Amino acid sequence: MHFFPINVLQARYFTLRSTAKVLVLSFLLMAGLFSSPLLVQPEEIDAHKKDIVSITEKETRVISELENLNFGLNDARQTVFLIQKDILKIDQRINENSHRSKAFSKKIMKNEKYASQRIVALYKLNQLGKFNLLASTDSIYDFFHRKIALEKILYQDEIVLETLQKNQNELSLVRRNLDAQKKKKNALEKRLNVKIQELTQKRQKRTQILKKIRNQKALTLAAIKSLKRSAEALNTTFSDFKKENPGKQPYADSSPHAFTDLKGLLIMPVNGKIVELFGPYTNTEFNLVNFRSGINIRAERGEPILAVYKGRTLYASWFKGYGNMIIIDHGDHYYTLYAHAEELFKKKGDPVEAGEVIATVGDTGSMAKPGLHFEVRYHGKPIDPSPWINKG
Repeated sequence: MHFFPINVLQARYFTLRSTAKVLVLSFLLMAGLFSSPLLVQPEEIDAHKKDIVSITEKETRVISELENLNFGLNDARQTVFLIQKDILKIDQRINENSHRSKAFSKKIMKNEKYASQRIVALYKLNQLGKFNLLASTDSIYDFFHRKIALEKILYQDEIVLETLQKNQNELSLVRRNLDAQKKKKNALEKRLNVKIQELTQKRQKRTQILKKIRNQKALTLAAIKSLKRSAEALNTTFSDFKKENPGKQPYADSSPHAFTDLKGLLIMPVNGKIVELFGPYTNTEFNLVNFRSGINIRAERGEPILAVYKGRTLYASWFKGYGNMIIIDHGDHYYTLYAHAEELFKKKGDPVEAGEVIATVGDTGSMAKPGLHFEVRYHGKPIDPSPWINKG
């Protein structure tokens, strides 16, 4: 199993006001009524305010339940990832200890064979008598020479026996560790199966809710109202970035090329197909004019997401409607945003290089097919990303 660098992350529950934003994304992408999250502008939604005001508590509860499922799904997925990584590490330790066990067993067999031979020799020496062995020499020189040789042999025997005992102790420890790791692996695998079952149940529940949403206009209008609040929450987030760094740029680009010089030269943030473009579009069924603040790129789940240019990570966590999201500051008040990621490999404050893998593709917060929602912002306002990307 392949894992990208991991680091990991997640903010927990934002206010209920932004709860239903995820609902709209799923409805927009899966039901074909709209096509991007967090993209309806306040002035465009105000025209339908009278319809939205009539939303009942029932619709609000459904939307809230869907958002909770979204967050729960993401949390369960992250837990599954961590358990799988723990199992992989344990497998590596089991493999290492298995090799060590075999190596110690081989050494012990070799030393035991030598030790048994030396025991026989020592027995014969004791039968003969150490003094008789030394006394049988022809000269004083031979006496001392034989004495030194005998002492060396006996000393070497002691080392071999000590090594044998040490290896036996090490083997016993390795085998105990091996047994403990196998038990831990079994426990993790049981926990993993429970989490996978939980994930399956949540997905089934989410499918049921989405089916209900697609068939009820009131739920759609409720989602639009929540969407407006969520869009405002995102704009507030960008405003907060400025407050954190009053009077100065959060990120200063030291390269000879400013971000503005890279228009048309930025790399694609993911290997995929652009399926929805930036700008206004009309939903004919509800006669709503909506605005898409970025582009949506269809890609395979797990596909690496790349930073289009170097910068510093301003945000790397869960955001309602966006799922797992990263915002990068590139200097000169330019930002890029990457949403619906499965895994995030950066945390707030981390430096980022152009082309670096920062996340993987998922469907968090969208509940549509896996893909990437990508935005370019200037002074916190969305601008069309298409002219900036080199699609060749």
